[in-house]
Amino acid sequence: MKLQLLSTHIGALVDDIQLADMDEPTFNRLHQAFLQHQVLFFRDQKLTPQEHLELGKRFGEIEGVHPFFPHLDDADQVVIIETARGNPPGESFWHTDLTWQEKPSKCSILHAQHLPPTGGDTIWASMQAVWQSLPDDKKAYLRTLEGLHALHAFEGSRYDHQEADNAGHPQSYVANKSKEYLPVIHPLVKQHPETGKETLFVNEQFTRSIVGMADAQSRVLLDELFLLARSPEFHVRFQWQVGSVALWDNRNTQHYAVTDYGDQPRRLHRVTVCADD
Repeated sequence: MKLQLLSTHIGALVDDIQLADMDEPTFNRLHQAFLQHQVLFFRDQKLTPQEHLELGKRFGEIEGVHPFFPHLDDADQVVIIETARGNPPGESFWHTDLTWQEKPSKCSILHAQHLPPTGGDTIWASMQAVWQSLPDDKKAYLRTLEGLHALHAFEGSRYDHQEADNAGHPQSYVANKSKEYLPVIHPLVKQHPETGKETLFVNEQFTRSIVGMADAQSRVLLDELFLLARSPEFHVRFQWQVGSVALWDNRNTQHYAVTDYGDQPRRLHRVTVCADD
């Protein structure tokens, strides 16, 4: 197993490894690299859906079925991220997966199946590095705050559709389904459960407001933090190839899908691992 660092704060390309065929010492080295570099990339990986799931299980329990995303018929914990002719991706947001849950996910593993000729990169940000860039007085203040996270951002997206309510009136499936998931509160600053390092835990897709703060003041502070997270010095950008895999630590990163390929066909499979208890 060989590592090539891809940016100052985040990301490494891993060579000379097949993820479907790792002994325990190799996995242990991989896990340490995952903790250190926050997102790992692999080329030319042949993973069946079952092997994809088995790889995820080495990191922990697999998340259940996503409320909106499609999945494989014979493996419902393998999510399909797909663009097809006439069905382009919608607006993209910087986000950390599943922060609308009480326990956001530990990590995700994304495997490229089919790609457009150009475009479709994904960018990751180290929220640990974003946090470390802040002055001490700002850190002390942010440690006292909490954020409200909610599942709302998929309304009107390609994952939404209209359905009739009891009176026969059309309504958004996503808006209706989202009522089953109450907003949750997370501290703005979290300590990584394995490394002990602090990280800024906000994202523009799911963090709606700061608890106990006036709306205007909350918006100003969140926008300031979102803008800082978009700074390129904290990022790594990955150009996908068929068979590529990305494995990222959801506890201290955000990511952003670059939707610059229109409705050209693109398909990736994702397995997501639950947070440790």
